[in-house]
Amino acid sequence: MPRFAWLLLVAISGQATKAAVTFNHDIAPIIYRHCAACHRPGESAPFSLLSYDDLKRHASQIADVTKRRYMPPFLPQPGYGEFIEERRLTNTEIELIQNWAKEGAPEGARSDAPPVPKFSSEWPLGTPDLVLRVSELYHLKADGPEIFWNFVIPVPLTRARWVKAVDIRPSNPKVIHHASIILDRSRSASRQSHGASGFAGMDLNIAENTFDPDGTFLAWKPGSVPMVSPDGMAWRADPGMELILNTHLRPSGKPEIVGAEIGLYFTDKPQTKFPLLIELEHDGAIDIPPGKSDYIVTDEFRTPLDLNVLAVYPHAHYLGKLLEGYATLPDGSRKWLVRIPDWDLSWQGVLHYKQPVFLPRGTVIGMRFHYDNSNRNARNSHHPPKRVKGGSHADDEMGNLWLQILPVESGDKRAILQQAVMRRLIEKYPDNFTANFNLGDLLLTQGNAAGAVPYFEAACKAEPRSALAVSELGV
Repeated sequence: MPRFAWLLLVAISGQATKAAVTFNHDIAPIIYRHCAACHRPGESAPFSLLSYDDLKRHASQIADVTKRRYMPPFLPQPGYGEFIEERRLTNTEIELIQNWAKEGAPEGARSDAPPVPKFSSEWPLGTPDLVLRVSELYHLKADGPEIFWNFVIPVPLTRARWVKAVDIRPSNPKVIHHASIILDRSRSASRQSHGASGFAGMDLNIAENTFDPDGTFLAWKPGSVPMVSPDGMAWRADPGMELILNTHLRPSGKPEIVGAEIGLYFTDKPQTKFPLLIELEHDGAIDIPPGKSDYIVTDEFRTPLDLNVLAVYPHAHYLGKLLEGYATLPDGSRKWLVRIPDWDLSWQGVLHYKQPVFLPRGTVIGMRFHYDNSNRNARNSHHPPKRVKGGSHADDEMGNLWLQILPVESGDKRAILQQAVMRRLIEKYPDNFTANFNLGDLLLTQGNAAGAVPYFEAACKAEPRSALAVSELGV
């Protein structure tokens, strides 16, 4: 054989060897790193991906959903915020999966196989300092509408403790779309539920509640990892308080039993930094005609202080399409907070920034959400489309952009922020009970009784049966 032909044969042979893609050498490390946390027994995904046989059975499906970037699920567009939770395959990883599936999904040498990941059945942050359990399980019917159910969970403490981390462990993650915790120091939820251990509803009856302003996202979704608060940002758990675990449940086709455990992790370092959760929304303006393919909802909030944005949580229902959150700085330039070009309610969740996003005083934070109520929207739950308004049911629509913000200046500046938030809310909804009552309460706390009176009067007009508002107005 001529030397040139021999060299060419060697080169071709080397390329062929290099191009071979196998499960053990190439695919398993990708799947174990990005997919196995959900695709394993007992978790939310519909099938396991821990063995070669598992993957070979679903090879073409895996190639399809990864090529479309439907899996692993991560909605934000690259370049519009850098997030800790990012789960995005590289182009090289996607190409490897494509080639592996095309080549018949070969297993490869067993000696190349990485160890199968082991997932502890214990708590990932270690044994909690306090474990709370749902006292009465919820029985979810086999079919029917999606359900929002609130578990009321007492916190058995004899003294106040600082909580640095919370781990939510649902007993049946396959039917829980997402869950979040609300702190209820006044036990007003127990009064609302008449002493029962749970009650239905997405929105609580604010007119009868006195919840503390939230400063931390206490949430769970499939595949989520519990976050540990930085030093100085723990929240206070008080004796006698209750936690409300708000769960979004989806029927599975068979009767299910739902419960949960909540692990609390304490610290001796008290709170010295005071974040606040603020919400941009204009649900009251949502009225989407049937067939409308690009309905837009906007809102904005001007910052009264220099702020750092620590996390963002966009939320819409099934008509949401393009979701945008951004900040217009005082010099007119734009800083992106998040952009989701193809919204999917199934994969919503809290997004924590890798680095805080600084916004100077006077920045206008904006949201611009697009909705598609046409037949072209595959996620539209109405066939044919029908008029959809803002509301808390699954087949209503919502548009919320929640932000966790932390004032740059030291000390507790939440009252300044809350006052700005309430004034903006009153601009949109002059008859809103919550905004008027809370603003009146803030002004009264600051010693401005005369300024508080008009807002308590507006609250009483909005909710004449509210003993709380009448009492404050009397004071």
